[in-house]
Amino acid sequence: MDIAYSGMVEQQLDAMIRRRDTERRKSEGERREEELWQESERQYQAKRQAELIYAWVSYHEEAASRALANGKEINASNKAQIKAQLGGTNAQSNGH
Repeated sequence: MDIAYSGMVEQQLDAMIRRRDTERRKSEGERREEELWQESERQYQAKRQAELIYAWVSYHEEAASRALANGKEINASNKAQIKAQLGGTNAQSNGH
């Protein structure tokens, strides 16, 4: 009976040790891992936000460059049309 009793006590001790180890991991180990994960997530989000801002700025800079180029092209075209029209009327009025 002493052997059976000592076996039962040993099982209870093992169960208590496992339970306390699980509780310790939850309170210490898991929290540490969760804190590390949260910090990693914050860093990832900050990096992602910076990438999005860079992409947004790049897009708008390129759009502004295209708009400026289009504006210059339209301006040059309009000047050429005005010059052609003024030149045509000047030539007609000089011929009369």
